[in-house]
Amino acid sequence: MKNILFYPLPFFVILSLYLSCADSAAQKVPGGREIQVPTQTVSLEESFDSGYWVTRPQDAFITIMGIAGRRRNRDESIREALADAARKAALYHGVYAESTAVLNQGSGSLDYFSEFFYQISPLNSHEAYIDALVFDETTDILEKKGAVIVRTQYSGVSDIPLYETRIENGVPIWVKDHNADIPGFLAGVGYSGNRGSLQKTYTASYEAAIVSLLPMLSIMVSNEVIDVDGSKLTGNITKSEGELVNVMILETWIGKNTNSVWTLIAAKAK
Repeated sequence: MKNILFYPLPFFVILSLYLSCADSAAQKVPGGREIQVPTQTVSLEESFDSGYWVTRPQDAFITIMGIAGRRRNRDESIREALADAARKAALYHGVYAESTAVLNQGSGSLDYFSEFFYQISPLNSHEAYIDALVFDETTDILEKKGAVIVRTQYSGVSDIPLYETRIENGVPIWVKDHNADIPGFLAGVGYSGNRGSLQKTYTASYEAAIVSLLPMLSIMVSNEVIDVDGSKLTGNITKSEGELVNVMILETWIGKNTNSVWTLIAAKAK
């Protein structure tokens, strides 16, 4: 693992700040109706700068970060960030995913290549959830380092994961171990190196976390040996697929030096 620049505050302090929520505030949703949502105790900029985002559900709400690159104007950037958040809200209501790993190996030292494919398809269109996202325009929008982030809250979360994150040498243990144990849920950890933008890297990371759950749902392995110009070529194909519900991004860790992203998610088999 490459070196990571750690946030100077003790992480157990940061974590307690994220999880403390003594009050709630009324915010309007489309139609003029007011709902009570948990008050955010840490500013969005502090969350961004820390590189450790804790977005686990609370009081039937889950915090969802929507990320976009800067567009022609601020309003367009915010709309794209909200669409990104809505895609993650759609995951909670169901997603079909499949992955295929192909490994071909011959008799020669150079007769080797591998490929990996995956597909993630939410069962519902993300557009249905945009208007359900709640955020405060004065505190939940951040433009920084070429990214526009909108911190939204989405209601209707009926099953809240109960777990504790252990911090070791300033880093969540699930980042180091690349796995986690969350009672009653499937837990997955995804990683992505820098893809050139925070949005692309973050998306690749949480998608990798979803894909990591698929072998727990199903796994099929096939082998084939073929003769190519007198040489034996062995092909191995491993495929996993299934449907998940209650998919929630619980925590995110961003490597400050590398801009790599690790994501912890929880989900259930449908």
